[in-house]
Amino acid sequence: MKAFHIRYRNTQGTLMRILTAVSRRGIEVPYLHAAASDYGHRVDLLLEVNSKQIGQLCRDWHAIVDVIDVRSGAPTAEMLDGDGEIAGPHPPATNGRRSAGAATA
Repeated sequence: MKAFHIRYRNTQGTLMRILTAVSRRGIEVPYLHAAASDYGHRVDLLLEVNSKQIGQLCRDWHAIVDVIDVRSGAPTAEMLDGDGEIAGPHPPATNGRRSAGAATA
């Protein structure tokens, strides 16, 4: 597993372009966290990639105009749960309302 920390300016579509570079290669994303940081925004990704894919992703991310910095390294403690395993997916949030399809059924 390889962790990527990408700083970017939050302009329209920048985060989607970052994520599209990953999804275009069919790479699973077991961890993703995007938030505002000191001077812009930051997205942290945990990916299972080989060295060729690392080079391709970094090249694609650096080609995005609003990407400020791309760093890779070992996963942080936040990315892993207490047992050293990858944190599982979170269940979808519910707000207590039924969807339109469920209301008409």
